[in-house]
Amino acid sequence: MAADFDLVVVGAGAAGLLAAVAARRLGSSVLVVDADPLAGGSTAISDGRVWLPGNHLAAKLAPDSTADADIYVEALLGETTPASSAARRGAFTRTAPKLARWLTSSNVPLAVVRGLPDHHPDLPGGRTQGRVLAPHSLDRRVLGPWEESLRTSGERPGGLGRFLPGSHATRTAGEALAVHLLHRATANGVDVWLDSPVVDLLISGEAVSGVVVRHDGADHSVTAGRVLLASGGFEHDQGLREEYLPLPTDQAWSTSGADHNTGDLLKLATARGAAAAELDEAWWTPVMLAEGRAWSLDEVRGRPHCLIVDAAGDRFFDESLPANTAGRALYERSRGMRAVPSFLIMDNRHRQSVELGPWAAGSTPRKAIESGEIVRAHTLNDLAQSLGVDRAGLLGTAVRFNGFAAKGKDLDFSRGESAWAASTRETGKRRTPAKVDKPPFWAVKVYPGDRGTKGGLLIDERSRVLRTDGSALDGLYACGGAAASIFKGTSPGPGAALGAALVEAFLAATDQPRP
Repeated sequence: MAADFDLVVVGAGAAGLLAAVAARRLGSSVLVVDADPLAGGSTAISDGRVWLPGNHLAAKLAPDSTADADIYVEALLGETTPASSAARRGAFTRTAPKLARWLTSSNVPLAVVRGLPDHHPDLPGGRTQGRVLAPHSLDRRVLGPWEESLRTSGERPGGLGRFLPGSHATRTAGEALAVHLLHRATANGVDVWLDSPVVDLLISGEAVSGVVVRHDGADHSVTAGRVLLASGGFEHDQGLREEYLPLPTDQAWSTSGADHNTGDLLKLATARGAAAAELDEAWWTPVMLAEGRAWSLDEVRGRPHCLIVDAAGDRFFDESLPANTAGRALYERSRGMRAVPSFLIMDNRHRQSVELGPWAAGSTPRKAIESGEIVRAHTLNDLAQSLGVDRAGLLGTAVRFNGFAAKGKDLDFSRGESAWAASTRETGKRRTPAKVDKPPFWAVKVYPGDRGTKGGLLIDERSRVLRTDGSALDGLYACGGAAASIFKGTSPGPGAALGAALVEAFLAATDQPRP
């Protein structure tokens, strides 16, 4: 069996599905293939936030412009790199508002996430709100027979959103976005093959001319005018992690739910001469481990009555920092002191008021205590002994921290005083320090987790994959986790990974070959 399409998209996550819908609206014939038996990728179990500066939806709330977005991106990123070229940066800031309008014109029910700022709103061109969008809830039944083929947040125990028997409403904004894009794709004639991994690229002359797909138990050569790799990163390949990411590293620390993100297409493309970049980068975020998976600590670590220490019992950063910066801090600290894992120390007021991983606020997870996933002790001295943390170090740190809390000012790391913390304080998710002194005390290990890897194939401003000599590998495009990010070493705002992936997918889908 052979099939011919104008565009083959490898990956049925949000970026791949968006590219398929955009290309189909332009009249192209499109096939989407994915190794996973479920569509939606990691987006379907995420918060679905999309960082799109200059979008029209924020016009009345916080006026923005492409010029201000350019200023902010340049101030944040500094000198250009092969992956973060001036052309790619400009393509992103110019296309982000166009994509926002395209999504709303496609009836995606987007709205501004109020009160959510850029990660560095104090930089020139930064904004305290308006650039982060997310879709409203949808009824999954709009998918018809495809409903059972979409990943859902409810399938992961304790995942984002709780499973409600008999409910068909989407439980996260990410799931809502995936529902809408899958519906648009399947309703408009896009072919979708799930549980169908790409095992090779077809080459004609010096151009990519299609893919070999393992579908229904057989390998099929599928020719295409263009191939877009929207297949994610390599966060679930332990070998690639150990080869490229900082050590120690473990795929179990990734919160990405796309288990098929193993870098197979990265290997295929580089074997055909494609260049790669930034393979030592990821979208870092501090995580804890419980019930066999990683849980983000982003809604936990900046709340009152907690602190994070290394093996010596010392604090080493502002616990309320944005996720990417906080995750990197663990590796940076480890250059001189064991900080992987670090330890989140909480007093009982924190435990009673804050949901932690799979455990509801105020609960006593006895099995987790017995297994050591969470440690409880009546004194900080006993807690340190149970954790293997330097006792004098932890006690000294607690005394110093509590002194700062009494004065309302963290003289070591200025916790709660950054522009990011100040802008998010009104949501109740970030506050200045409060004492850690009410027993019993609790602790979990903290690891430098990730939401996905950030390095990948080198692409240009049209999302075309480049060869090692800088020329375009004709017929091949990449986006999102499959491509090297323009945001090396940092993140501009919540939803930046998804925003960049969607913009790159849109650029690929709408690109017209030029003479």
